[in-house]
Amino acid sequence: IDTRELDFQGAQGRLNLTEYELVTVASLVEKEAANPEERSIIASVIYNRIRLGMPLQVDATVQYVLGKPKEDLSLDDLEVESPYNTYKKRGLPPGPIASPSRESIRAALEPAATDYLYYVLESDSKEHFFTDDYDEFLEAKAEAGDEDER
Repeated sequence: IDTRELDFQGAQGRLNLTEYELVTVASLVEKEAANPEERSIIASVIYNRIRLGMPLQVDATVQYVLGKPKEDLSLDDLEVESPYNTYKKRGLPPGPIASPSRESIRAALEPAATDYLYYVLESDSKEHFFTDDYDEFLEAKAEAGDEDER
């Protein structure tokens, strides 16, 4: 990936993260985004959660630990012991969970300006529903057929 015109230094200053941490965020975006338009919004949710000290609760990090994709994670899956399990450990995982695309790197460097804290993959799996309201999040999870509270 040619990253010459991506502003890593500016993003490091604005987001108070190292280049390695920015690539780690980009890897989360890569695995979580359902379509290209969502990438910068997913990045904003990650940064908003970090800023508030919330656990990231990124399913893709648990999938990474498990070593195989699962359509639905169980509550037992979410308890797996690993520094990559962002349900149990606050902050970023210790490193990238995938090789991020240029678009995901750009999203990590230039996140959307949102107040969103939650997202749910809609039942058609083509886009996420984003919100800053926990009750709306739970409603959207129920509508998408995911009843677990996370």
